[in-house]
Amino acid sequence: MTKPLALKEETKGRYACLLFDSTMKTVLGTAANEDLFIDIIEFLIPGKHISSLKLLNKEHHGFADSEKSVTFDLLCVDKDTGEEFEVEVQNAEEESYRDRMLYYSYFPIREQLAEKKKRFLKNPKQNRMDYSIKPVYMISLLNFVLEHDSDDALEDGYISRFEIRNGRNSEILTSSLNFVFVEMDRLPYTKDQYDLCKTRLERFIFSIKYMHTFEAFPEHFKDDPMLEKLANAAELANLSAGKLKQYEQDMITELDRQLQLEFAEKKGKKEGREEGREEGRAEGEERKSREIASRLIEMGMEIPDVSKATGLSMEQLEALRTK
Repeated sequence: MTKPLALKEETKGRYACLLFDSTMKTVLGTAANEDLFIDIIEFLIPGKHISSLKLLNKEHHGFADSEKSVTFDLLCVDKDTGEEFEVEVQNAEEESYRDRMLYYSYFPIREQLAEKKKRFLKNPKQNRMDYSIKPVYMISLLNFVLEHDSDDALEDGYISRFEIRNGRNSEILTSSLNFVFVEMDRLPYTKDQYDLCKTRLERFIFSIKYMHTFEAFPEHFKDDPMLEKLANAAELANLSAGKLKQYEQDMITELDRQLQLEFAEKKGKKEGREEGREEGRAEGEERKSREIASRLIEMGMEIPDVSKATGLSMEQLEALRTK
């Protein structure tokens, strides 16, 4: 069951929405914000000290040609150690989400071994190939709750960590594959209850989850340098014209995807039968365009820009704005 964001009702327009891979990448995935990503990763993986990160934009193909490609929007590599950190932001609940993250972890591991294989084949003097793997960390910021056998699986009530261990005595088989799930939906506070956040972790989760609803960033959050940098990076006024345009396009894409999920839920298996005719499809597309336009107007986007993005006329948009 998906749980779409109520962006139309909640977005104030001052700060970017960071609850999607694409928008987080557009806003934070820059060289200028490398130190912010280092702070976040070191915060979520205590004891980890990162010298510098290299942000990558990689696309991988599935096991078969017919499979959809997988794009890592936020793949970071420690330049000194070679350790890889893949940051995934997920808003809609999936029954097989853990398996999907396991599938994603296959790609950075495969790439490491592919490079080793190339070196091995170029050096015939080597007796055997090196199969050692530098650690890979799959970090998920989830706007839903994962099911666990017990609450003991949760650290601070919001984070679950997984490694490959012996089921009898917890001996670690390898430290090369690690999963970190930050379950933001476990935060018990609403968007107006920022003053109830008791810990740094709660303030971090609250900021990521509700950033796009803030009219002003909570003053006492600014006492934390990481959160202050996060607020400055996410403030739309601080984005360049190019970045702002890309962010707006990303939001249009995400809103369109949300609406498709909403329509699919409402129609279930009957989806498409009655709209199979051209007239029905056209009506559905126009309805979807109006809904996207309404949300973009609520976000503060100018009417001419909304018209270009959705194809609706200025008259149609003015009518929507006055509703």
